[in-house]
Amino acid sequence: MNALSCFSDKPKCPSSCSPTRGVLTTRSTKDLELMLAFVVVFSMLSLPGSLSAGSYLLQIHLAAANTAPIEPWYPAGPSMNTLTHPTFTDEAAEFTAIQATPSPIDFTDWPLDPSIIGPLTASPNFQVTPPISDAGYFELQFHMGQNFWGCQFNYGNALCGTHIRQAFAHGLDKNIFVSTELGGNAQPIDNPVPPSVDLNTPDPCAWDALFPQTGAGCIVNGAGGTAYHLAAATAGSGCNTPQFPYTPGCGTLDFCAAADHLIAANLATGKNPTTCVLTGISSAVTANPIHIFVRSDNTPRLHAGNSYGQFICALFTGTFSTGCSFIFVFDGGGSISAFPGFTTSTTTVALTWWIYTAGYGNVLTFDSSLFFNYDSRFVSGISMIKSPTGPCSAQSVPTYSASNYMYLCSSAYDSNIEQAEFAPCLTAPGDPTAGQTHLTVTFANCPATTSPSSASAAYKAQDVFGQNAFTIPWWSGKNQFAYLTGWQRAILNKGDGFTPPGNFFLTLNAWSPSPPVAGTVRQGFKQSTHTVSPFTSSQTHLWDLGVVNEVWDMPGRTNPDSPQAYLDWMTIKTDQLPAAGLSYIPPSGTVSAFRYTLRNDLYWHTGQKVTAWDLAFSYIAFRASGVGPGLAPMTGVKVLSPTQVDVDVNAVGPFTKLFLSTFVLPGRDWVNTSVCTASAWDAAADNPNFDAANTALTACIAPPSAVTPTGVITPSGSNIDNAKVQPAYDPVASGNLIGSGPWMCGSGSGTGGPSCSSSGTQSVPAGGSWSLTRYGTGTTPGGSLNTYFRSAGNLALWAYSGDRGNFGSDFLNFGQVSLCFGKPVGTSGCTVWQHGIGGSPTGIPVGLSQVSIVQRFVGVNWVAPYDWIASPPQNIAAFPPVLHEGVVTLNPCSIDPVNGYDC
Repeated sequence: MNALSCFSDKPKCPSSCSPTRGVLTTRSTKDLELMLAFVVVFSMLSLPGSLSAGSYLLQIHLAAANTAPIEPWYPAGPSMNTLTHPTFTDEAAEFTAIQATPSPIDFTDWPLDPSIIGPLTASPNFQVTPPISDAGYFELQFHMGQNFWGCQFNYGNALCGTHIRQAFAHGLDKNIFVSTELGGNAQPIDNPVPPSVDLNTPDPCAWDALFPQTGAGCIVNGAGGTAYHLAAATAGSGCNTPQFPYTPGCGTLDFCAAADHLIAANLATGKNPTTCVLTGISSAVTANPIHIFVRSDNTPRLHAGNSYGQFICALFTGTFSTGCSFIFVFDGGGSISAFPGFTTSTTTVALTWWIYTAGYGNVLTFDSSLFFNYDSRFVSGISMIKSPTGPCSAQSVPTYSASNYMYLCSSAYDSNIEQAEFAPCLTAPGDPTAGQTHLTVTFANCPATTSPSSASAAYKAQDVFGQNAFTIPWWSGKNQFAYLTGWQRAILNKGDGFTPPGNFFLTLNAWSPSPPVAGTVRQGFKQSTHTVSPFTSSQTHLWDLGVVNEVWDMPGRTNPDSPQAYLDWMTIKTDQLPAAGLSYIPPSGTVSAFRYTLRNDLYWHTGQKVTAWDLAFSYIAFRASGVGPGLAPMTGVKVLSPTQVDVDVNAVGPFTKLFLSTFVLPGRDWVNTSVCTASAWDAAADNPNFDAANTALTACIAPPSAVTPTGVITPSGSNIDNAKVQPAYDPVASGNLIGSGPWMCGSGSGTGGPSCSSSGTQSVPAGGSWSLTRYGTGTTPGGSLNTYFRSAGNLALWAYSGDRGNFGSDFLNFGQVSLCFGKPVGTSGCTVWQHGIGGSPTGIPVGLSQVSIVQRFVGVNWVAPYDWIASPPQNIAAFPPVLHEGVVTLNPCSIDPVNGYDC
């Protein structure tokens, strides 16, 4: 993120920020008066009728080879008019479907099974992407509030619980598993962070105090699959043979180690000296059996769950069987929605599960998992489990969608991971390094502070996690995806691949000159959706998030080719200000504020303007409802203008800015109507008197008790409609799937639903489909504000305008186009605005439409905080790009010197 920026607060702007236009010279008073008049009267609603000429040349590419290329991404779209998500029972059904003739989908959404990679690669009908390291991982999870065989886990703090989990940790040979189940197309892991994230992993060989280990893997950044692994799994002797080669058999070192841990947990008094099968089993074990909830839609996870069930049964009975009276293996079926743990209670700890074969995606940074999934501030914080009476964080709040649905509440873990999350530096000399051991590892503080670096604190957090076996991480994939030959701009997220929500730029950019279904891109969903409400869509239900991410937008997004790199998206810029530099008194504990300056051309699918009050409403509602873990440090929001808002925070770390960006909802559609109606919201937002508008809308956003004397709205209260945050609320059936994102549900009076869902609800089952429409379909590219603000047409307009995000240069540019008003075609310094997308191929005099286009983009850098020419984001398409919008191809002047959009 060290790229040069074109913002006016930078000391120097590269020359590329300044458009090459005519020089603004001293003109007559009459001309200056005319320019000032333009400033007052410019109407953004008046855009050029000449854009409808449709004279842009269609650019046709030859079909690529069946090994898919790495394609550059484009910060604009969508290219196609319709996006559908045909839904399947599992990935096997989806992989079968894409090979059918004709195929019902164009793109998969899940990593290919190793067995079909070769055949698809060899076929000219398909493109197979090169392997990427998965930004996700799979693991065995435990409900920390549960009773396991008479042992109350006490939210991760009971010694008997640690021994039980360590027994499970000895129950599967990850190396053999990866080879057998995944064809070696994955990496075994011992920490809940994918290898794609740059983070030192601890030496795990002292985690098991009963069975300390030695060997080549006993180092910092050692090979995954070392932890709790004494020897390669074999069939053993004295019992029947395990079904799976990665299940340690009776009498083997790991089987016997697991038995000793269960004895230490007081579940048994002894073991058979030869087989290690338990003896003297406690009556509490038989009185309190447990369940494993196994996901059967993914064969490796199904087999892993069955393997653990057989391992535990053999420990208690001497027979490897899939389930017994001590442990039941529950086949959860093909839908992620069947798992009950994702919906948490706001009044109790719901004891609906014991063990789950889990998976995570979209883990772009170490805190994506280590902080947001396992820190106890992200449990559903009911009073009985919160500090000071319980072990969980006092900062947790009741929520239906807790990201820490395991109820892990370890103060030692929390302390370390919170130091990592809010460290003043990412790394420091003396941090842990590869090759050290648990005896020689070193740690470091950030320079001139007593605070550990993020890397050192994260190492300690992982060490605590592994010692307690809070979960049992298994593997992270090396993923490849497939799509039909003929498609271009198949943007591969360097982490998620094509899997939601990392498919955002895929659905934005994908284009084909002759798609199988006219105007439509079809990406399969291997899972049915459950809930697409932003308040209840689980962080682990990727397909729910996929739809949410397509409909609602957020202030910042990330580069698909470098997913930790922040891009201003809805914003012109995002500034970080110290609390002492604010013009108002922030809430107590505030150390900094992130100031979002929104673009002025954002509109909801229903036509109303997006404002800073909508962002404030959304952030307050999410935080008050315990939703949006990235908002954890937020102390309040302060609206400064209709397009500018501060988000105050009590701590700042390396990735705070990245995760503070979340979905922005239309306040008018989600507010409690007994407090503020949609029409009242609209009237206030349209009031040109800012103070009056702010007073009215602050009252809409939160109750008076949540507003400080200086007008900062705190998350202690929200006027969100409570019915709309309930798990059963369906925005599709209610006609409320309305955002400002690139894709919309329905059109006209049916905007928001239910027509975009084959079921008419948010739950689309296997065999059904989502069908979303490009926001702006039916309008001329660049010819309407009722379109996605980052549409191809709008990007072409921005390129045409000559504005590049430097306010000084852009104002001069604006002055020049103002002075060109009414001048004859061909006037020096004016021709660039007389042609192109805002003019015509033959040229027209500059009028109100052309000047308003330039005025619209003053201060807008399309790729902030980067410079598209001087220091572009990684792997972005060269500027100016060829663009597609529906049936229209927009060529730059460098390709079409007559009809180019920027000629």
